[in-house]
Amino acid sequence: MEGVGLAMKPVIEVAALCGSLRRASFNRGLIRSAIQLCDESIEGMKIEYVDISPLPFLNTDLEVDGKFPKPVEAFRRRIRGADAFLFASPEYNYSFTGPLKNAIDWASRAPNAWEDKPAAIAFQPPSKFDSDGNLIDPEIRERLKQVLLSLQAFTLRLQNKC
Repeated sequence: MEGVGLAMKPVIEVAALCGSLRRASFNRGLIRSAIQLCDESIEGMKIEYVDISPLPFLNTDLEVDGKFPKPVEAFRRRIRGADAFLFASPEYNYSFTGPLKNAIDWASRAPNAWEDKPAAIAFQPPSKFDSDGNLIDPEIRERLKQVLLSLQAFTLRLQNKC
Protein backbone atom coordinates (compact mmCIF):
# COMPACT_ATOMS: atom_id res chain seq x y z
CA MET A 1 0.00 0.00 0.00
CA GLU A 2 1.56 3.29 -1.10
CA GLY A 3 2.14 6.02 1.44
CA VAL A 4 1.66 3.83 4.52
CA GLY A 5 4.00 4.90 7.27
CA LEU A 6 4.67 8.28 5.72
CA ALA A 7 3.61 11.24 7.80
CA MET A 8 0.94 13.30 6.08
CA LYS A 9 1.78 16.98 5.90
CA PRO A 10 -0.90 18.90 7.79
CA VAL A 11 -3.16 21.18 5.79
CA ILE A 12 -3.64 24.59 7.35
CA GLU A 13 -7.27 25.69 6.93
CA VAL A 14 -7.42 29.48 6.57
CA ALA A 15 -10.71 31.36 6.79
CA ALA A 16 -10.57 34.55 4.71
CA LEU A 17 -12.89 37.41 5.63
CA CYS A 18 -13.45 40.55 3.59
CA GLY A 19 -14.49 43.74 5.35
CA SER A 20 -16.14 45.09 2.21
CA LEU A 21 -19.54 43.87 1.06
CA ARG A 22 -19.15 45.52 -2.37
CA ARG A 23 -19.30 43.03 -5.27
CA ALA A 24 -16.21 44.39 -7.07
CA SER A 25 -14.34 45.05 -3.83
CA PHE A 26 -10.58 45.36 -4.18
CA ASN A 27 -10.22 43.55 -0.87
CA ARG A 28 -12.35 40.68 -2.09
CA GLY A 29 -10.06 40.64 -5.16
CA LEU A 30 -7.11 40.37 -2.80
CA ILE A 31 -8.73 37.33 -1.16
CA ARG A 32 -9.45 35.76 -4.57
CA SER A 33 -5.78 36.26 -5.43
CA ALA A 34 -4.71 34.72 -2.13
CA ILE A 35 -6.89 31.67 -2.80
CA GLN A 36 -5.45 31.33 -6.32
CA LEU A 37 -1.86 31.75 -5.13
CA CYS A 38 -2.39 29.19 -2.42
CA ASP A 39 -3.96 26.68 -4.82
CA GLU A 40 -1.16 27.18 -7.36
CA SER A 41 1.94 27.33 -5.22
CA ILE A 42 1.52 26.76 -1.47
CA GLU A 43 1.36 23.13 -0.48
CA GLY A 44 -0.25 22.34 2.86
CA MET A 45 -2.54 25.37 3.03
CA LYS A 46 -6.12 25.89 1.90
CA ILE A 47 -7.91 29.25 1.98
CA GLU A 48 -11.69 29.45 2.04
CA TYR A 49 -13.66 32.68 1.69
CA VAL A 50 -16.17 33.22 4.51
CA ASP A 51 -19.07 35.51 3.57
CA ILE A 52 -20.00 37.84 6.44
CA SER A 53 -22.93 39.52 4.67
CA PRO A 54 -25.64 37.21 6.16
CA LEU A 55 -24.72 38.16 9.73
CA PRO A 56 -27.27 40.31 11.57
CA PHE A 57 -26.01 43.27 13.57
CA LEU A 58 -24.74 42.11 16.94
CA ASN A 59 -27.63 42.18 19.38
CA THR A 60 -27.42 40.01 22.47
CA ASP A 61 -31.23 39.89 22.58
CA LEU A 62 -30.91 37.53 19.59
CA GLU A 63 -29.08 35.01 21.79
CA VAL A 64 -31.72 32.71 23.27
CA ASP A 65 -30.87 29.94 25.72
CA GLY A 66 -27.21 30.10 24.74
CA LYS A 67 -28.04 29.79 21.03
CA PHE A 68 -27.22 32.28 18.31
CA PRO A 69 -29.25 33.06 15.17
CA LYS A 70 -28.73 30.41 12.44
CA PRO A 71 -26.44 32.56 10.23
CA VAL A 72 -24.32 33.34 13.29
CA GLU A 73 -24.14 29.67 14.33
CA ALA A 74 -23.00 28.70 10.81
CA PHE A 75 -20.41 31.50 10.78
CA ARG A 76 -19.07 30.58 14.23
CA ARG A 77 -18.78 26.92 13.16
CA ARG A 78 -16.64 27.93 10.17
CA ILE A 79 -14.46 30.17 12.33
CA ARG A 80 -13.96 27.45 14.97
CA GLY A 81 -13.00 25.01 12.19
CA ALA A 82 -10.25 27.25 10.83
CA ASP A 83 -6.61 27.05 11.90
CA ALA A 84 -5.83 30.66 10.94
CA PHE A 85 -7.44 33.77 9.47
CA LEU A 86 -6.80 36.20 6.64
CA PHE A 87 -8.54 39.56 6.91
CA ALA A 88 -8.79 41.99 3.99
CA SER A 89 -10.58 45.24 4.65
CA PRO A 90 -10.68 48.79 3.42
CA GLU A 91 -9.96 51.54 5.91
CA TYR A 92 -12.93 53.70 6.84
CA ASN A 93 -12.39 56.58 9.26
CA TYR A 94 -9.02 55.21 10.41
CA SER A 95 -10.37 51.74 11.17
CA PHE A 96 -11.68 48.60 9.52
CA THR A 97 -15.29 48.38 8.40
CA GLY A 98 -18.47 47.94 10.42
CA PRO A 99 -19.34 44.59 8.79
CA LEU A 100 -15.94 43.15 9.73
CA LYS A 101 -16.20 44.48 13.29
CA ASN A 102 -19.65 42.91 13.52
CA ALA A 103 -18.26 39.53 12.40
CA ILE A 104 -15.39 39.77 14.88
CA ASP A 105 -17.85 40.59 17.66
CA TRP A 106 -20.20 37.69 16.86
CA ALA A 107 -17.36 35.15 16.83
CA SER A 108 -15.85 36.52 20.04
CA ARG A 109 -19.03 35.90 22.06
CA ALA A 110 -18.43 33.11 24.58
CA PRO A 111 -16.99 30.71 23.75
CA ASN A 112 -14.51 32.81 21.75
CA ALA A 113 -14.07 31.20 18.30
CA TRP A 114 -10.95 33.28 17.49
CA GLU A 115 -9.00 32.21 20.57
CA ASP A 116 -5.38 31.08 20.16
CA LYS A 117 -5.38 31.25 16.36
CA PRO A 118 -3.06 33.39 14.23
CA ALA A 119 -4.24 35.97 11.71
CA ALA A 120 -2.83 38.03 8.88
CA ILE A 121 -4.19 41.32 7.58
CA ALA A 122 -3.84 42.29 3.92
CA PHE A 123 -4.82 45.45 2.08
CA GLN A 124 -3.81 47.28 -1.07
CA PRO A 125 -4.59 50.60 -2.74
CA PRO A 126 -7.16 50.57 -5.57
CA SER A 127 -4.50 51.33 -8.21
CA LYS A 128 -3.30 47.71 -7.98
CA PHE A 129 -6.64 46.30 -9.22
CA ASP A 130 -8.69 46.32 -12.42
CA SER A 131 -12.28 47.62 -12.60
CA ASP A 132 -13.65 44.19 -11.57
CA GLY A 133 -11.61 44.13 -8.37
CA ASN A 134 -8.95 41.68 -9.62
CA LEU A 135 -5.36 42.09 -8.47
CA ILE A 136 -3.18 43.01 -11.46
CA ASP A 137 0.18 43.93 -9.89
CA PRO A 138 2.71 41.02 -10.02
CA GLU A 139 4.85 42.52 -7.23
CA ILE A 140 1.84 42.65 -4.91
CA ARG A 141 1.00 39.03 -5.78
CA GLU A 142 4.51 38.02 -4.69
CA ARG A 143 4.22 40.01 -1.44
CA LEU A 144 0.83 38.40 -0.79
CA LYS A 145 2.40 34.97 -1.29
CA GLN A 146 5.07 35.83 1.31
CA VAL A 147 2.35 36.88 3.79
CA LEU A 148 0.58 33.54 3.24
CA LEU A 149 3.79 31.53 3.67
CA SER A 150 4.50 33.39 6.92
CA LEU A 151 0.97 32.71 8.16
CA GLN A 152 1.41 29.02 7.33
CA ALA A 153 4.75 28.77 9.15
CA PHE A 154 3.48 30.62 12.23
CA THR A 155 0.35 28.44 12.42
CA LEU A 156 2.45 25.28 12.24
CA ARG A 157 4.70 26.55 15.03
CA LEU A 158 1.66 27.31 17.20
CA GLN A 159 0.30 23.83 16.53
CA ASN A 160 3.74 22.27 17.19
CA LYS A 161 3.61 20.49 13.82
CA CYS A 162 6.96 21.50 12.39
